[in-house]
Amino acid sequence: MKTKYLLPILFISVMASEIMSRPLAVENFKYKKDLKITGTLSPQGVVKLTLDEEVYKHSFYGDLRVTHNGEIVPYHIQNAEEISKNIEKVKPELLFSKKNELEIYVLELPKLPEGMNYTKLSVTNSYDYETSVTLKLGDNPDNFSESKSVFLYKYGNQALNEIDLGGTKHRFVRLEAEPGSDLKFPSAFRAKQNKNLYWEKSHTVSNPELAENLCKFSFPNESQSAFQILKLEFEEGNWERQVTVRGKIDKKEWDTVFEGTISHNKADGIYAEIPLSKTISREFEIQIYDGENQTLHLTNVITVQPLEEIYFFANPDGTKDGYALYYGNPYQWLPSFDPYTYPTGDEIKNNDAKTATLLSEVENPDFSFSLLYPPMSGYLATGFFYLGVATLLFLLFSILKTKRSVLTESESK
Repeated sequence: MKTKYLLPILFISVMASEIMSRPLAVENFKYKKDLKITGTLSPQGVVKLTLDEEVYKHSFYGDLRVTHNGEIVPYHIQNAEEISKNIEKVKPELLFSKKNELEIYVLELPKLPEGMNYTKLSVTNSYDYETSVTLKLGDNPDNFSESKSVFLYKYGNQALNEIDLGGTKHRFVRLEAEPGSDLKFPSAFRAKQNKNLYWEKSHTVSNPELAENLCKFSFPNESQSAFQILKLEFEEGNWERQVTVRGKIDKKEWDTVFEGTISHNKADGIYAEIPLSKTISREFEIQIYDGENQTLHLTNVITVQPLEEIYFFANPDGTKDGYALYYGNPYQWLPSFDPYTYPTGDEIKNNDAKTATLLSEVENPDFSFSLLYPPMSGYLATGFFYLGVATLLFLLFSILKTKRSVLTESESK
């Protein structure tokens, strides 16, 4: 191969490898909050950081990044827990199990006392294992309306053996696990609702858009309040409907964050609760399919955001300075950290976590999108694509023009 072709190829290969290995650029994030850690911080000690409402308002949830002196710090995020006497341990009843090509378990949890929710389900196994589990929750065994995937494991003394139920009122649990998992479910936990563990915001209900078999309610959410749960109040007490909830995830794109059948009985309380598959902080809409039934009259909508905590290991030196939380990048992908690089459930419970607090929010003075990251990288790739197409068309036109000239000359001779 000629040297003039080899050098550009080597240059492109080097650039590509640098792009793939380049760490996250903090200048891509519009907002920043420094962290203040209380107490003496030991090397590799566990640190707990509670998020505030300001973070949810200006972040896009998947763009949360903890740094120490500019280096990315892996973390685990979970709903805040109230450690008090209000937590109760109960025993689930196994209604059904099947262990063929897919292991299926259906559990029934005891009836909930007023003001309590189910928070966690414990899982055990007599030997080391790892498995992916699909969790489904519902009001009865015929109708599961909530679903998510979880990863469980036991490696010697290290284990992830609890499933977060997200503060649900659903009493029926269906779990689909990989073959050979052989799971047991010795206990579930429920706790009283604590107003200090979540934020609520009421939204004005405007007239719906009516279609042949559904009605659609739109909510602008001007304050950009983040939420993971919807509470709906209707004039009607008893009903069952197919419901779809869609949220805006950027200026143009919508995403379906819930789709399923919701049942409500006035004996269960005023509100019907809908857990969403992801956190929404923008405009949203609720579609209620009536079918042949009378249209329901929605009177109140409340969005609920559980208080969340981030857990991470301190740096090897145990220094408390230099920690910061960056956010405010709608193009940032969800974090993906090696599970051994952040505290597990057992490590969180068995260690005296030091508390980190968020200081005042500031706009990142270094904010400017890099050419190597979205959206600039997308614009750059699009530009090169069209430039390449234009170059090919130009070369094709030049070749055709040359051939035509040759044909014209040969005909004239």
